[in-house]
Amino acid sequence: MSELVEKLGLNWKLLLAQGVNFGIILVVLRLVAYKPIMNVLEARRKKIEQGLNDAKVAGEKLENAEHIYASKMREAETDGIKVFTKLEAKAKAKEAVLISSARAKETEILKAAEKVAHTKEEEAEARVHAGAISLVRSAIEKTVSLKPNEIDEALVKQVLESLKNAQR
Repeated sequence: MSELVEKLGLNWKLLLAQGVNFGIILVVLRLVAYKPIMNVLEARRKKIEQGLNDAKVAGEKLENAEHIYASKMREAETDGIKVFTKLEAKAKAKEAVLISSARAKETEILKAAEKVAHTKEEEAEARVHAGAISLVRSAIEKTVSLKPNEIDEALVKQVLESLKNAQR
């Protein structure tokens, strides 16, 4: 076998030295490179796991928040409907009050108009009465100057004429 080793050009001393060098390099690289790289990879793995857990928790919280949002929206909608119903009832009550107030004012205005019309009517009657009195006076004065036969006929004609004039 030594012949084979010599023919292949292997030197056992050199081979042993290279084995020792390889072992030293392996130990140095393991301490200097492998362990720090493995520590960094382990830290990244933990961060990724933490991120996935946090994302899962955030997803659950988001889902919970969506449920809360939906329930709050339903509550707000029902509250809005209640408020709208109350406002509608108040508006109807206000409308009824305004209508009754308007009807009361309408009644007052009609009464005032009736009073004014009645006053005007009384004034017109007073004027007609005063005019009739003056007509009757003038008719009597004219009839007194006439003969008794002519008085009846002239008096009737004058009264009729004065009534026609008064009506115009």
